[in-house]
Amino acid sequence: MDRHEKPGLRQLLFRIHLRISKILLRRMDSRRDRRICGQSLVKYVPSVYRNDAEGLGGTGSHSTNYVVLKRIFSHVVLTAQDVFLDVGCGKGRTLAFLVDEKAPCKLWGIEINEISGRIAQAWTQKYKQAEVLLGDAFQLDYNAYTVLYLYRPFLPKTFLRFVEKLEADLTHPIRLIYWADQESGFLLKNRPGWRLQFRERLKTVWGLRIERSPQSYSLWEYDPEQRRAQGAERAQ
Repeated sequence: MDRHEKPGLRQLLFRIHLRISKILLRRMDSRRDRRICGQSLVKYVPSVYRNDAEGLGGTGSHSTNYVVLKRIFSHVVLTAQDVFLDVGCGKGRTLAFLVDEKAPCKLWGIEINEISGRIAQAWTQKYKQAEVLLGDAFQLDYNAYTVLYLYRPFLPKTFLRFVEKLEADLTHPIRLIYWADQESGFLLKNRPGWRLQFRERLKTVWGLRIERSPQSYSLWEYDPEQRRAQGAERAQ
């Protein structure tokens, strides 16, 4: 009898923990949003185009919890010489975090969804270091930036196209921070020029369950010179 009851009890406790965590995180995030941005950035905004069957398109705007951003950026050093870009910034939660943490560099975001992008543009107007572009990330010149941040803005095939664009266009090294990389982060593995610096799998932060299933983030360096050298070695 106990053997049959324990799994059910564990599932019940898991659901309770997840529910309580979601409520607390939402309240904490909303309070900090209002202090920094003058409004809450919690509400989800659906993608303008998404085809899961084909792995094409982008994801909706789901703001990363501040406690998760604190954990991710504890492994990232930004300097005054950096130029930071959030690709698919949504309503701008990551920019808000970095503004509040007094990041020393210029902060940019780009968002294709007009609903989310307009919200981000509105609140960032009061911060000189933060600016949001409304448009297609595939039309941007990434040589203007040194650090890219992605919260899984693309489905796998579109993400691969994005990586190929970076490889074709970049003339200087960059760092890439990829949150929720479990679906397509593997596509960077063993690619010439790319080097994994750090990866962590998260279930909870501060004892709070962040999602139903574990999420991971990874920190990468890309060097176009190394890519050319490694490509030449493979061709020999």
